[in-house]
Amino acid sequence: MGRIERTAGMSKACARRAVIGLGLWLAMLIAVTAPVWAQQPSTVVAGGAGGSNYLWFGDDGQCQDDSRDAFGLLKRYHEIDAERGSVRRIARRQMAAMYKGGMRRLSLGVYFMHRPAQGGTLIDSSNPFEVAQTAQNLANLLADVKAIGYREVLFRFFPTNNANPSQAEFPRYGSVEFNLRVDEYWRLIQALRPVLANAGLAYRIDLMVEGAPRDNNNVLVPESSRYKYPANETWSRAVRSLWQRYVAAWGANDTVGFSFLVDEDRNRLRSRVRHMRYVYEGTYPHVFAIDFYAGQYQDEYEKFLWMDQTMREQNPGGAHWDSTGWIIAEAYYEDPLAAAGLARAIRETGRTVFYLTQWPLDRASDCRSAHVNLAPPYRWRVWQGYGF
Repeated sequence: MGRIERTAGMSKACARRAVIGLGLWLAMLIAVTAPVWAQQPSTVVAGGAGGSNYLWFGDDGQCQDDSRDAFGLLKRYHEIDAERGSVRRIARRQMAAMYKGGMRRLSLGVYFMHRPAQGGTLIDSSNPFEVAQTAQNLANLLADVKAIGYREVLFRFFPTNNANPSQAEFPRYGSVEFNLRVDEYWRLIQALRPVLANAGLAYRIDLMVEGAPRDNNNVLVPESSRYKYPANETWSRAVRSLWQRYVAAWGANDTVGFSFLVDEDRNRLRSRVRHMRYVYEGTYPHVFAIDFYAGQYQDEYEKFLWMDQTMREQNPGGAHWDSTGWIIAEAYYEDPLAAAGLARAIRETGRTVFYLTQWPLDRASDCRSAHVNLAPPYRWRVWQGYGF
């Protein structure tokens, strides 16, 4: 499975699905039934228990890409659902159940677009009233997260289609519209970051989910200088501008910058890591967030080793990429193969991982087309059993 540069989040399955043969399915069954959990050391992460990406409060049961679109947690937190009642009350029950099951951290987030056609999950980042309502919803959600007892949240920005600079719908760099769209993105960050900072809860911010761009790896340029040349100038210029504004306003202490999805192609991965020198201009996040999914040819264990090796090899002076800690922001739901592979890689490399938050997608499910295929409250047994 190759990495495709696409809308962050709304079509997860398109970038996630691995080729699962009979051997993998049998391995999954063996891993689930074998008593391996008791054989694992107590923990492989530095920060303690992780949890789940919690972004929707329901599901329509149709097992489609848009099955969750009507149930956006942050979008509808103030609403009364016609069939289910208060969304906030539903969420409190779900979060309490997940906490009781062992979760201590959550990844929350906002899906947004410039004037979206549908609004069950997506907020309109061009509408100041909708942005203000989202900020209030976030304040209430974080108050509930804290009251239940969670230790920390990773808050993630999911730009979609014309709000996502990696996509063709985003205005091209050099146009007036480009600047206006980056300004719109920035205003959303400005509206939500103070809410997180004032919640009395440990947090970090992912400024764009899987938003780390890459350079063009021009072989006519010395390898040491290739980081300067974007593969997608619109994408690279947009995130660099957002980073410059964020650091000028608040510094880099509370953000992971722009998270990674690990490429299947090692040259692309090298270009993506190397290009951080262009994006961050010497002021780097103190923690990186990375999504790990098995591909067609490499599993989570191999991808973790690749990412660790690449960051060590590309480490510029003073950046400390060889030792900077990670958050695993996404991995398959309750997946023993991923858990075993990542736990093994963490131990072998010595890389600090603070915690992991699973994505609600079961790779062995019959529901292969959906970007999520599980409804909350989510379980936390397999990952916890492997030391996460």
